[in-house]
Amino acid sequence: MSETTLRVLLVDDEQLSTDLLSSIIVKTPGFAVAGVRKNGREAIDALHKNHFDIVLMDIQMPGLTGLEAVERTQADRLPAVIFATAYDEFACAAFDLHAVDYIVKPFDPERVQQALGRAAERVAARNWMSGKDGPIGAIAEMRQANDGGTAPQTSTEAGRLPIKDGGHTYLLDQDAIEWIDAAGDYMCVHAEGAVHILRSTMKDLEAKLSADFVRIHRSTIVNVRKVRAVDTLPKGECLLHLNEDVTVRVSRNYRSAIQHLLS
Repeated sequence: MSETTLRVLLVDDEQLSTDLLSSIIVKTPGFAVAGVRKNGREAIDALHKNHFDIVLMDIQMPGLTGLEAVERTQADRLPAVIFATAYDEFACAAFDLHAVDYIVKPFDPERVQQALGRAAERVAARNWMSGKDGPIGAIAEMRQANDGGTAPQTSTEAGRLPIKDGGHTYLLDQDAIEWIDAAGDYMCVHAEGAVHILRSTMKDLEAKLSADFVRIHRSTIVNVRKVRAVDTLPKGECLLHLNEDVTVRVSRNYRSAIQHLLS
């Protein structure tokens, strides 16, 4: 595999789909299949351990869906995303609105190659930017359409965050929050095995959180009370192991924020 070849991760529980996509990618210069996984949990693990430039992921899978896998992946570990889906009007409209690449089953080879080309352009232009912004915006758009609108967000009170879910706004205890990941104008709030999407800037959200929350990456905040183990890595980075077997990476520039955990 040459340095200019983009590494693609395929995620689909149907082998016929991954076999067909692999055969298309093999015939497409500049791309190579660097991994195949069968569900969202395997995808998150692969993205954590390996480098990929593009992930082509089915939406409907047993266990974690493709959308849930994106929500639960730390922003700096997520490459450019192409979703594979059976046709869904709301999903495709949301993907188009937020410039998310997608392909519709049954796969058309030319359309797959077109999506790969668009993803490659984003990889070349994005550089440091997260691949999570567009997908999370689309997911929020789909939730809004299903809920029939958005409820107003109010200020935090008594250590709680207002979260809109299924047409309701409820107050989430900050003590239940494990970590928070930024994706553009949206925050992915991870709490008790669930992911809540909150429209906010990182700066505004930081101001509402207690002192238990520290910035460990330009796009990640963690509740230090949820950290159960720390692994030190080369180049000054660390891995924090949280509840529910979740692991997040601390960048070198923010290591001082968790230094007290290593003392």
